[in-house]
Order: sequence, then C-alpha cells, then structure tokens
Amino acid sequence: MAVLKIVPKLYQEKISEKLKEEISLVTTGEAKYYNRLYKFFQYTDIQCTADINYETRKMYMDSLEKEDISEKYKAELLSLFDRLKIENMPDVYSQGKPFSVEQEFFKQDKLFLLYVPNKKKAQSFRQVVDKNDLLWDLTRIHSSQLVRQTKILLCEILNMDKVQRHRRYFLEPLKALIRFCDKYGIDDIEEMEQADENRFYLYLNKESEIIKKQASKIVEFARRTLFLTDSETNWRACIWYMDRFQFDKSRINASSPVKSLSFINIYEKENRWYLQLYAKYLVGISDLSLSNIRNTISFISQFLKYLDGQSKKVTELEIQDIEGYVSVLDKSDIKYSTFNRYITHMHTFLQFLKMKNIEVLKFYPERFLKKGFSEHNERSVPEKTIAHLIKELPAFPEHLQLMYLILFCTGIRKSEVCTIKSGAFYSQGNENWMRIYQSKMRREKVIPVPSLLVGLVNDYEKKYGIKNGEYLFKNKKGGAFNGQTFSNQMIRECKIRGIACGDYIFRAHDYRHNLATSMYGNGVSIQGVRDYLGHSSENMTKQYIDFMPERIVSAEDKYFSKNQSFKLKGAEDDER
Repeated sequence: MAVLKIVPKLYQEKISEKLKEEISLVTTGEAKYYNRLYKFFQYTDIQCTADINYETRKMYMDSLEKEDISEKYKAELLSLFDRLKIENMPDVYSQGKPFSVEQEFFKQDKLFLLYVPNKKKAQSFRQVVDKNDLLWDLTRIHSSQLVRQTKILLCEILNMDKVQRHRRYFLEPLKALIRFCDKYGIDDIEEMEQADENRFYLYLNKESEIIKKQASKIVEFARRTLFLTDSETNWRACIWYMDRFQFDKSRINASSPVKSLSFINIYEKENRWYLQLYAKYLVGISDLSLSNIRNTISFISQFLKYLDGQSKKVTELEIQDIEGYVSVLDKSDIKYSTFNRYITHMHTFLQFLKMKNIEVLKFYPERFLKKGFSEHNERSVPEKTIAHLIKELPAFPEHLQLMYLILFCTGIRKSEVCTIKSGAFYSQGNENWMRIYQSKMRREKVIPVPSLLVGLVNDYEKKYGIKNGEYLFKNKKGGAFNGQTFSNQMIRECKIRGIACGDYIFRAHDYRHNLATSMYGNGVSIQGVRDYLGHSSENMTKQYIDFMPERIVSAEDKYFSKNQSFKLKGAEDDER
C-alpha cells in the first residue's frame, strides 16, 4: 500500500475532519486518490458526504474533463467519487425505512437516483451504464402538480422490493410518461383521458421496446398509486380504485371484486364531473353493492358518450336529445328489460342532479318505457354431458373436482362456490347442511346437502389444513378463489377431455337451471324451489325451470284418467 503523501497544512484547514475521515474510508490509504479528492473538496463548501448532490458530482466531472488523463482513469475516479457518497450514507437509511416525499432528498429539484438515501438501493444503481439516465431534472417540468406526482411515483418505485434490472421496467417508462405529460400540458396524471392515453402510446413509437411494452402498465401504475396515496380523495380522477375505501363485506363479491370504477371514456369534462358526483353518492352514501354501482355507471356512461357525439352538455339537454338517444337504443339488439334499465338509470341520474340544484331537463320515463314479456332460455345441462363430465372428473385437479360436485349438488351461484368458508358444511344428527353467504341477495342461508358431500368437504379441509373460517378454495394470496378463474380452469379441463355441450363447454350458472328443473320435476313447489335457490320472487324462479316433456305427459295422463267421460264439443256428431 502506498504511503500517504504529506498534504500542505493550508489544504488541511479547508475541509472538515469528518470529510477527511470519510475520504480515508473509501481510499484506504491510497495517496493518489486521497489527495485528488482532498484537493477538489478544499474549494467547495461541502462539510461531509451527506452534503454531496448531483451538482457536486457534476463539478467533479467538469474538473476531470480539464485534466489530461485517459477516459478509463476518469471513469475510475468518478466511480470512486460515487463510492465516497454511497458508502458513507447514514445507517438510518439502510434499515428498511420507506422513502417519502418529505425526506430531504426528495425536496431537491434534481433527483439523482445513484445518491438515493439508502445504501443498498444506491449500490444497485451503480450497475447502470449511463448514469445520466438516473437524473430526474424536475426543473424542466412546468406543472408543480406534475412535479409532486413524479416524486410520489418515484418513492413508490424505490420502495419496491425489486432488483435494479426489474425496477427499470418502471423507471424508464415513467420518465417517458412524465416527459409526455409535460409536453402536452397534462398537469394531473389522474385526469388523463382515453385520448391522452392513446396519444401517449403513439408518442412512444421511437422509444425502446421495454418502454413500449410497459406503457399501459405504467399508466395504470401511476393512476392507481396516486389515487391511493393522496391525502384526500381525488374525485375528479378518471379512474377510482376501490382499495382506497372501506366497504362493508355485504357490498363486495369476494370471488369477483370490483377493483375500480372508470369514467375515462367520457370526454366532456363537465358531464364526467356530474357522473362522478353521482358515483360519489353511490359509493359513499348508498348501500348498493359495488357490482351494482359499476353497472349503474356503465348504463349512464353510454348516455353521456352519446352526448359527447352530439357535443352536448347535460345542462343543455332538450327533449329531442332524449328522443335521439332512445332511437339509438331502439336500433340496438337489446332486450326490452335492458332497454328499460337504460331509461330508468338515465332518469334517476338526472333526478339526482336536480336534487343537487343543477338545472337539467325534466322528462317522464313512462313515455319511453317498453312493455314486454320475459323470454325463457333453455340452459339446463344435458344428462349426457353431465355423465361424461362425472366420468372424467377424477382426472381433474382436486379443487375443481370438489367445486364441481358442490355446484352440481347445490346449484349455488359460482360466486358462492368460490367464497365458501371452512366449517360451512356440517351435520346435525341425520341431517346435513351447508351455510352460505349470498353476496347477490346480501344474506346468509342454510340449505340441506347430501351427507357424501359433507364428508368430501371435511376430508378436503383436513388434507390441506384449512382452518375454520378460512376460504375453502383460495387464490395465491389466500383470498377467495376468482370466479372467472374457476370457469377458465373448468373449460380448459373439459376441452382437454373432449367434453362438449352444444355451443359451449361449461357455464356454472346452468347448474342452477338443472337443480331448479329437477326439484320442480320431483314435486317441489315453486315456492320451495324459490327458497332453496334464494330468489326474491317466484317469477325469477320460473325462469330457471326448463321445458320438461315428461312432466307434461304425466300431467296429461293424470288429468284424462280422472275424466274418462270427457268429450270435446262436437265429438258426438263425429261419432254419428
């Protein structure tokens, strides 16, 4: 190891003892490195490495450029300078403390990620070849709101537990998104419209493949992060994420949860704000389920998109606009009941605005509502298909075997199968029961089930160590099994084994038709079938009972056997 050269006393007095110690730590006695750093800092006001920032680094780079030394040596010296900053970082920043925009580092106008205040994460950025990519120069962004959002998003990315090569999949596209928003005057990422998003994708044409592939993901990431982390809910955001709110479990379908509400396709900002006001009421004050709220917003959005095409605001509505919209609905291929829902939702929305003292057109929905009758669709699964499926069932994954048997035996909804909890199946004496929460009806019910099914469920719970109260069928995170995943997996298994059923392979809801038809065919009253299925009306239950020719023939035989002397009018004349 080389002996330290004597440094003139004049120079020693110009840097602090702390800085000398920090330089010694990284130079490990190498005089040529120690003296070079010493000489640079004597002309600065840096008291310790904590004061070093991007501007200090740039000064050092400029000083190296003036020297007649090789590029390789310049790179070596600059790398040593970075080590000086990183290795002397206080331990407090390396103890898992999450980044926050309140930290001193994020109060700077130029954020250099190589100097992010966490030794482990700063070290990970040293592998980046072009260190200029790590500079976030916020002085070039004209919107203070966009600057604030950039810092929030950077904090979120840096808090991710990812290696640098994976973190770059967020950082590089985010930088492109911020450049785009600044260029096109978008001050708030949360209020990006669909047209803005489409323009962003075109803007990325000349960017790298990594950035283009991650484009949609970074927009979603930015919207979601900002909506969830803002101190106050941004009700004007084009997409609302439901994780921000605390909902009663009765409003959530755990097997297919509503994750967001979107207003992105409504271009007239005033109309969009009116719908957001209505959605705020539905989310915060009403007791509607989230799926019902999403459906309601979807119906009204169609009306507002129609107004976009007419360049009309809700407050400018005339009866001709209502008639025009009704005409469009008339030409669409929708059932009368769906048509009426469009009309009633539109009317309710306008009534809400009037209640908010917003002047809108008053119209009478009765003038436009249609009369009709419910169509009955045959949806029972043929016995041949069921027999084939049962035969092949042992080859299915074990969770699908049990889910299908529960569906077949009970006729409960797909969402209910996916949200069954351990302990739901039990026996009392000779009777066997299943307790299930109906998210659609928002109530709990108990129904009888075969004893064999109870035994199969109990065995499954013991085999997989499922504790009482846990979901019987879980997703990867331990939550309720996703309903669409259940359908997709069943369809895949059926395709593999050649199990077909008309124009489709597997629809979980059809087994409710099978059960309803079977129960009614075996003498259970409509009221009994209704109670078992958990319907609110007998008319709904009737839609689940499919055509049963054998019951009709039986009823005819029974009727005519009791009326042997019955003759149609005119029969005697024929006999004559």
